[in-house]
Amino acid sequence: MSLRQGFVSFVLSMCLFGGLTVRAQNNTCEAGESPDLIIGDIQEKLRYGVVGNITAFAIGNNTCNQGTCQANWAASTAEHPLFAQNMFRLKNDRFEQIGQSWLKHGFTALQQTLCSSACLAASSGSYLGVNCSDPYSASLNGSQARLGPKFEVNAATGVYPYPPTNGSLTGDAIYKRLQVHNSDLDPALNAGAQYFVEIQVVTHDDATGKNLNNNATYRKVNVTAVAGAFDIALTAGASQRQKAALEAWGALDATVLTTNVSDVAGGRIILAAKATSLGGSTWHYEYAVQNMNSNRAVRAFRVPIPAGAVVTNVGFHDVDYHSGEPFAGTDWPATVDGSSVTWATDTWQNNANANALRWGTLYNFRFDANVAPVTDQVTLSLFLPGLPASVTASTLTPNACLVDGICAGSETCSNCPADCAGQGGGAGCCGNLTCEPGENPCRCAADCGTSSALEVACNDLIDNDCDGRTDCVDLDCCTAGACAGSDHDGDGFAACDCNDANGDAWSTPGEAIDLVLAKGVGSETILSWYAPTNPGGQLVAIVYDTIRSVTPADFVASASCLPVAGPGVTTSSDLSDPGTGGVFFYLVRATNACPSGDGPLGTRSNGTPRDGRSCP
Repeated sequence: MSLRQGFVSFVLSMCLFGGLTVRAQNNTCEAGESPDLIIGDIQEKLRYGVVGNITAFAIGNNTCNQGTCQANWAASTAEHPLFAQNMFRLKNDRFEQIGQSWLKHGFTALQQTLCSSACLAASSGSYLGVNCSDPYSASLNGSQARLGPKFEVNAATGVYPYPPTNGSLTGDAIYKRLQVHNSDLDPALNAGAQYFVEIQVVTHDDATGKNLNNNATYRKVNVTAVAGAFDIALTAGASQRQKAALEAWGALDATVLTTNVSDVAGGRIILAAKATSLGGSTWHYEYAVQNMNSNRAVRAFRVPIPAGAVVTNVGFHDVDYHSGEPFAGTDWPATVDGSSVTWATDTWQNNANANALRWGTLYNFRFDANVAPVTDQVTLSLFLPGLPASVTASTLTPNACLVDGICAGSETCSNCPADCAGQGGGAGCCGNLTCEPGENPCRCAADCGTSSALEVACNDLIDNDCDGRTDCVDLDCCTAGACAGSDHDGDGFAACDCNDANGDAWSTPGEAIDLVLAKGVGSETILSWYAPTNPGGQLVAIVYDTIRSVTPADFVASASCLPVAGPGVTTSSDLSDPGTGGVFFYLVRATNACPSGDGPLGTRSNGTPRDGRSCP
């Protein structure tokens, strides 16, 4: 009977092979797994007719589950996907939304193979299996009895009541469907215009898995006119998977600056901007803001301008709600003062149904100014109460710096260093008794006071602890809610994340606990161990390297690797026999998606770290 001895250490790992994540071998959603729904294709359209000056359409789609477990598709509950249909127009450097529909409620998922040939079919149509797809024709997406309103849906969480308000009601040819004004379609009125349709899927289990920001897909369409009737046709180009329609503007025009903005509550807002010279020192500023899934919504949009700027041709554009949605359609009035141009609707406290920029809609803001553009911060005030009350985004704005030696108006030490030259007692200090972006307590105590030991505020654009790292770049803010917008993989870790493109890992894991060996059948040895107390990521994604050696002094040249059991498995098996008088020694290591993802292999008796060979 051979003697086997073991040592253990442990690292969490998310294995990647050929760019594809290793996934569960069944559809059941276990800890750390979630569905990930995308619109795999926009595949057909249907024109329903005209009422007054409005034409109605429906768009067909095919949905794919690229997640790690099945997606809920239970028709008679609040656990099925919803589908929003939208239409947009790019004309004269203005990207505008010109139509929207109510929400199609999903039912009975087919298990097809649009996005992958490796569909793991679910046991029933109440689920969509991993790698499977489900098609909906345009006629199904236009079926009025399956369309529910947007107002009662939280797109950031995927939560909604069921059955939907007025979901079973039917009406005339345009009721609840994708409605577009004929004047927005007429080729005679829209020379050179380009058109796009978009479908966005919203569902609870996808949002819970933080997979909600890839749920929209757009496709270009052409508009035709026959005897005064307008229709659309899908172009030969492919659907642009996992892209919101607003991204089409930047894809077609390299001068457009597109920025993703987090509302710090899990929602995403997309801002696109273009500045165009009109000649004679006048510039046109065009902004499109698409609320993809922010439940907090937007109630005001502020663009800084320098004192004395001449602002003209201020404009606003929104999209109509219809068919009984309760929201007001009042245009946002604009206010121009000495430091900004600001558009705002009513507050939630005054009118809960005010015309806020809610999820699934895009609003436009525009003006001309006699000031050339720079990159600066605009402010988006949020509609629903909560903190923060507003968020900022970097985009194109008029240059607020007058270079007159006075730090005033919309000037800060960030956007106007020439006017911020020590007026408060140090270089880079505005001296107006307000601690502003670009200032910090080290060089501007007159405005900012004394420094703190930590970055106490993570969204004030100020280096509070004077370590050269501001807000979410500072490790002190790594897990702060205000830095959710910098947490690209949604794992709750921002600046300190070892791999911000993978939500299963945020730091190199620690050492495993308590390796135990047991005799199996014949020469089999069964190894088991416990996860580390500091896993550095999701436990279910850990892959363990089990290393076997014939000597405890060398786990490199004299060692070999046992087969990997799979993510999250804390057992291994060795069928080899060391032979009479022979001894095997074992170490267990975990690896994860961090660049330095190999965890420690424990220490020798003298306290030095153990070395071990790499495993495939």
